[in-house]
Amino acid sequence: MSTRQSAEGWVGLRRRRLSRRSLLSASARAGVGAAGLALVGCSNDEEPPPQDIQQQTSQQDEPPEPPEIQQQSMQQEQSQQAEQQVAQPEPPSGPGPGGIIRIWQAVERHDRWDPHRSRYRYTQAALSLMYNRLIQPASVSTGELEADLCALPEMPDETTYVFTLDQDAVFWDLEPTNGRTVIANDLAWNISRQQEALDAGGQPDAHFFRRNAYQRTASIQATSDSSITLTTAEPDAAYLGSVHASPFAWITSPEAAELYGDDWRDDPSDIMRSSGTGPYAPRLYNGFEITLARSDNWWRADSAYPDGITFTSGDTNNIVSLYNAAAFDRADFPLTNETVEALREQNPEHGTFELPLDSGVELLTPLGSDPLTPIGDPRVIRAVGLAVDRPALLERLYGGHGRASGPLPWYLEGWSLSESLLNSFPGYRNDRAADLEEVAQLISAAGATASSSPLPLVVADLFEGFFAGSGEAVRSMISDATGLEVRLENRPFAEAIDQLRRGERFLFLGWSAVPQQADPTDDWRRTLHSEGVGNWSDGSSAELDGLIEQMATTFNLGARQDIGHQVQEILLGGDAVQWQVKLVNGIQLGIHQPWLHPDPRLFDYAWSSNRLSTSWLDTTLENYPSGREPPPLEEETEAGG
Repeated sequence: MSTRQSAEGWVGLRRRRLSRRSLLSASARAGVGAAGLALVGCSNDEEPPPQDIQQQTSQQDEPPEPPEIQQQSMQQEQSQQAEQQVAQPEPPSGPGPGGIIRIWQAVERHDRWDPHRSRYRYTQAALSLMYNRLIQPASVSTGELEADLCALPEMPDETTYVFTLDQDAVFWDLEPTNGRTVIANDLAWNISRQQEALDAGGQPDAHFFRRNAYQRTASIQATSDSSITLTTAEPDAAYLGSVHASPFAWITSPEAAELYGDDWRDDPSDIMRSSGTGPYAPRLYNGFEITLARSDNWWRADSAYPDGITFTSGDTNNIVSLYNAAAFDRADFPLTNETVEALREQNPEHGTFELPLDSGVELLTPLGSDPLTPIGDPRVIRAVGLAVDRPALLERLYGGHGRASGPLPWYLEGWSLSESLLNSFPGYRNDRAADLEEVAQLISAAGATASSSPLPLVVADLFEGFFAGSGEAVRSMISDATGLEVRLENRPFAEAIDQLRRGERFLFLGWSAVPQQADPTDDWRRTLHSEGVGNWSDGSSAELDGLIEQMATTFNLGARQDIGHQVQEILLGGDAVQWQVKLVNGIQLGIHQPWLHPDPRLFDYAWSSNRLSTSWLDTTLENYPSGREPPPLEEETEAGG
């Protein structure tokens, strides 16, 4: 059965599944929807073929059998049916345990197994199955939260959070914790370790990348073995999502940090040093493959369906052949959409899905006076934003698979503007002529002409390498619409970003940063607020500052999203200086094997690999690969030690 989920389809699915509600009154939710199996058979209304008619006629002409022979025949038939039922069990109609999920992933690109000093996406995918957080996103595209190690906290006031531990929570039944119970002091130690950010010798360690986020915790008090109280210095509506439900907010054991010291940071080869509470424990990491097996003492029995999960990397040119040979259960990134579409045509019975790409395409430019170019004039920058033909760019980069992005990408449900509202603004409306007329007015008002100094357009070399010719496509769009000369240049991504931070003025085309969470409050405080450390523009807006400050103290999720909509309308209307010009977000097509039943939340958009544990496999299917077994724990312990 093939289940194609369009961009609108899976957004609609989440809208039906998730409801907007106050953070203070939100309750923990658990469970996963089961995908039913549809059985397709022949219609009883079809006429039998001629040979069947002849057979039926000849049988009707024969004399009837004696009653005792009929009875023996019926008994034999019933016996045969019973044997067939034993030999061919009914397929499962919902989630069940068993099987090994195999996924392609560039695991050789991970950084380190210390969960507090790691930051790479490929590392996070494995960590998300080995560790738990205090709480976690119910959906990474909405920002709604749910229980994990703890229930959602009680909030007696707007600066106090009382967390209650799940009484069943335990560490793995492995060294160095040997299955002991998780207590509140463990949680307090984890938070303090992130705040202090010290190496084994007590010296500051910059590898604790989330120190600033954890500094937002003003006090920590374990009031009992199962309860911990945290406070913030002031009301902070984004605190839970940005700190304790963030992609790397893992809880590990103090014993592991003491035992492994800085080797945990410096030796990226030994995954067996991991020490978690999550549903899966490591069995193997050999540089190109990670195998995790369900923990023998996993304490949340109603989840973690697969027996194991394997991430395998290798030559990307072999992904299609390996998928066709059933070596992988999913095929999507880094395959092109054209390749996936070909796979879909070859395998129409396989499930299909579509997931938004995490990084959008954008133009960056710090604003400010520059006597050499007109780029410091906000009117020119707005004209450039309107000059880019987003539908044409979407077709050029992604073959039409995607959507134009407003200040927030469309996949952040509840936060982004509705498509109908977004399409009413210049640059997004279905009126290219009106956009070009406004561009001409802006350029004229800024006093820029064809004889003005060229607009420098720098394209990230990695971006141009991935989308050959994209820089020239955007250059010509801007030049044709504005009448200005645009000078094109390729530079390394990191080098260009450093130059922008130092104040060099140019347009920069590339990917945006991957959002850490759906809630944009923290990012906007950093990049849009006039006092934000990441605000590269020289302009400020008292109205914008006020709205962002209001978001930071509004705990009701729906109300905070409504304020976020006002911020976006100000930016789109041109009433505030904006140095980040959002363009488009693509959609990655994917396909999965018939035996894999993925949790729909696996395709939210980012940081959701933990939903592999609530996906399940129908191992009763005849073509489910045999021989998938995790390696023995004893062998890997010796190899890892």
